[in-house]
Amino acid sequence: MERIEATYRVLSATDGSVAMARSIAVELTVEVPESLISRHPGIESEIVAKVEDLHEISPGLQQLTLSFAGELAGSDLTRWLNLLLGNCSMMPGVRLIGLRLPDDVLRGFPGPNHGISGVRELTGVHDRPLVATALKPRGAPLADLVKVCRDFIAGGGDLIKDDHNLLDDDLASFRDRIERCTAAVRETEGDRHVLYLVNLMAPAEELDARLEVALEAGADGALMAPWVIGLDRVRELTSRWPGVHIGHPSMSGVLTAHRDGGISLPIVHGTLARLAGLDGSVFVNAGGRFSTTREQGRQIAEQLRAPLGHIAPGWAIPAGGMSLDRIPEMIEDFGSDTMLLIGGALLADEKGVEEATVSILELVRDRFTRPKGS
Repeated sequence: MERIEATYRVLSATDGSVAMARSIAVELTVEVPESLISRHPGIESEIVAKVEDLHEISPGLQQLTLSFAGELAGSDLTRWLNLLLGNCSMMPGVRLIGLRLPDDVLRGFPGPNHGISGVRELTGVHDRPLVATALKPRGAPLADLVKVCRDFIAGGGDLIKDDHNLLDDDLASFRDRIERCTAAVRETEGDRHVLYLVNLMAPAEELDARLEVALEAGADGALMAPWVIGLDRVRELTSRWPGVHIGHPSMSGVLTAHRDGGISLPIVHGTLARLAGLDGSVFVNAGGRFSTTREQGRQIAEQLRAPLGHIAPGWAIPAGGMSLDRIPEMIEDFGSDTMLLIGGALLADEKGVEEATVSILELVRDRFTRPKGS
């Protein structure tokens, strides 16, 4: 196999940077004293990461590129996380910021079941962003949730996902809610196909059973939180259960929020999400409840759509307290291959869910169907 290249930003003084680079290479691959490596020549040549590049970005800040034998990664993302950051996640000032993945390494991953083009085929929407909402809040009567489904679809919405906090304590309760919500979606959609994705958060032993129940009831797939239920568990679920599956960022902040450590946002919500088989990623966008920037959002979207071997590009789903007045900016930043996810603001709109959805669709269609040059 060709080698994987990983690039890191590391806090380190120039006079110690070479030793630092070697220590990271050893820590990530063998974690033994140098004397043990030298006893076995094959370890150095076949296993220990190679330092491919090391240069100073600014005083006290280095950029390090390591390459790893492709065979070390395997096709399970548990091993990938351990290899690419592992113990070094506990070293202050080490952040994974780039990956170059050769085609023969990527062959072990099928990627998204649908991606951008497949989801467009399912919905029949080919020339504009999809309009989406979140079904919530937890604690609302089921009849109210069913009404949200009907009103959103009556207003022209394209995709409904359960909120990540919309939880059911047991399989029977889950089945009842999903069957009623799915029936409302199918009865209201007419000759369209509106996507309904269930929240897949439950005890580990119930995840497969819940997804089976949802798909049998007519739901289209699931919302999964990779950093809660496990990144490789998501890969296994998406490969076993065909459907439209999107990722939620819950708990991802422990990886991405500290600018000097962890993993960059585009790798978490772009590269790793697609390797896990997710058709799109929900990520927190500028102007909402969280302290992210427009540039960070654009970087995530770019990574979701960037070439990645045979793996299909994924949907950008900016979220985190988006309001209707932010739609023009989101369209400017993310373009057509975007799910415009308006949750609480849509549900609380004084016009009601149906009329608020109509307003969003009018704005979107005006932007994407106007004649060229107008």
